Amino acid sequence: MKKEHTVRIIESEILISTPAAVVWEHITNVQLEQFADPLVFRLLDVPKPLRAELLSEGAGGSRTAYFANGKKFEQRILVWQPCTHYSFAFHPEPGFRVGYIFELSAGIFRMLAGSYYLRENQQGTWLKLETTYSVQRRLSWLLLGPITLVLYLFQRYLLTSIKRNAEQ
Repeated sequence: MKKEHTVRIIESEILISTPAAVVWEHITNVQLEQFADPLVFRLLDVPKPLRAELLSEGAGGSRTAYFANGKKFEQRILVWQPCTHYSFAFHPEPGFRVGYIFELSAGIFRMLAGSYYLRENQQGTWLKLETTYSVQRRLSWLLLGPITLVLYLFQRYLLTSIKRNAEQ
């Protein structure tokens, strides 16, 4: 894949007014069903995330993310440092499509990994989300910009939803 795909990392950060231990609970077991997904995601056929359930803790453990389209991602945990760093590799089900045409398990655009970094201070906890993704090299000139923009908007949606849950 290295030669066929251009790999990129995008990141977003948000301040959450709660301790890192509370934020940690909301990034390992995520509940998003109660939040409306932005109109732009519906227009672009970006599946609405519902929840992510931790199956087993620690590096080598796993989590499953469920979406409104009936599809799911299996996520293998790569780094597990409670209240500090949580990373996982994405393993979307075959047939998991985004944007009507992008098959995430083996297509032009792929989601590779995600990482959360937590940094607690006097105001609360800074939560940074990094997403590693790839675009087929021969189409990257056309797709890299729009895909990066949509991923950034998706990260902002996730972080804002986590913030709302954690601050309740």
